[in-house]
Amino acid sequence: MPALLQLGLKEFGAPFTSAALEEFFLWEGVPEDYDRTDEFSSFFVPWFAYEFVDGPDDPERVANAPTESLAALYLRRHRDLLSPTERAFLTSASTSPLSFYAVTTVVPGREIALHDVFTGRDVVVRERSATQTVRPGALLFTRVVTVDDTSVMSGCAPLVIPPEWQLSLLDLRERLTRGKRRMLALESVRDLALELRDLYFHIEDEVWNPTLPELRNTDGDTLVLTALTYRLRCSPASAFERLRPLGRASDQDVTQLLSEATTNATGELQAVTLSWNKPGNRMHKGWANTTLGTIEIDGDRMVVHVNSRRRATRIEREIAKRLGADAALERKAADPVEKLFAEKKDQPRDPLADAEQERLQQLPEVQDYMRQMGERHWDAWLDTRLPALGNRTPRQAARTPDGRERLEALFAEFAWAAERAPNAMSPDIPALRARLGLR
Repeated sequence: MPALLQLGLKEFGAPFTSAALEEFFLWEGVPEDYDRTDEFSSFFVPWFAYEFVDGPDDPERVANAPTESLAALYLRRHRDLLSPTERAFLTSASTSPLSFYAVTTVVPGREIALHDVFTGRDVVVRERSATQTVRPGALLFTRVVTVDDTSVMSGCAPLVIPPEWQLSLLDLRERLTRGKRRMLALESVRDLALELRDLYFHIEDEVWNPTLPELRNTDGDTLVLTALTYRLRCSPASAFERLRPLGRASDQDVTQLLSEATTNATGELQAVTLSWNKPGNRMHKGWANTTLGTIEIDGDRMVVHVNSRRRATRIEREIAKRLGADAALERKAADPVEKLFAEKKDQPRDPLADAEQERLQQLPEVQDYMRQMGERHWDAWLDTRLPALGNRTPRQAARTPDGRERLEALFAEFAWAAERAPNAMSPDIPALRARLGLR
């Protein structure tokens, strides 16, 4: 590497290096302190030595720039002075493209097994330092250089990419092969060098500066937190009796609701809160019902909380049908969920509330309930059509090679999430794999 860098600097000068930096950072501005960035030594320098060629058709091309990479130029000039291993290394380095690899296994201090997402190639690289930070399921954007039976990474981008990005890479591969669900040839990956580097920088930006995803409820509606305030012209008891069928509650449930309600001095109902429910759940087939909103009755006031505009319209109609002139809508306030997050972000955390929440979550009955919900959810998941699997169910996807590849990407994502935030609803991945017939 020192010899290659000396060749570039001594023979072609600073303008050549500047042109390389501009192209490496995709002509979007070279950082002022680029030589102190994570990208410089481990990522840019190998790319500059092995891959950069100042475009011959570029009007701003450096006058004396070579028409081949520094590695290829050095190999051509000094072939007779190099050992067979050096010649093989330079040949492999100058022809091996950067690609996205999924980490399959890690042997600490020794090696990492990688799977090229685009070409399907499986390779084991000798590596020491990276084995301390890289976990199975992660993705690396790197160049693999192979000499005889030995492979190493040379030019690895600094970001360890979360496994959730593998499905996006599989989608890209499918688009590049026009939906034929096959692997790319090595030459095709080499031709996509600029596009893949651009994709890496996009992923890096999304990981470090994530944009809030579009949030939807289980009916698929965009989340809009909506409160409808009514003035009641009937007693709280009358409003409750006419609205309680919306909760689909049993007599036992109604008794429980009323036991928690507030009454006045004469024993008449004053305040009560009930849920608005529907049977089943569009997104989670194992759920017995879906809570669409809550209805809070307090004296002559009633406030209904829902989380989408469609649900707000629907509950307005239900209240008009059931209460008629006895309920007058006075105010309707709707806030996107992003506003709530922004407000929450500026509020200091309450350590007492956090501790109480943690205590409640650790209660055996809560843990047992969550486990039961998890079992029902993952049992139904096996027969749920998922966009990540091409609108196939996991059982259907397990029957095809590309479906199994997507399932493995999902399992890597699940394992990554469970390792960082384990909870009672985390999937039993070995059990799911066994039920799908995956080894």
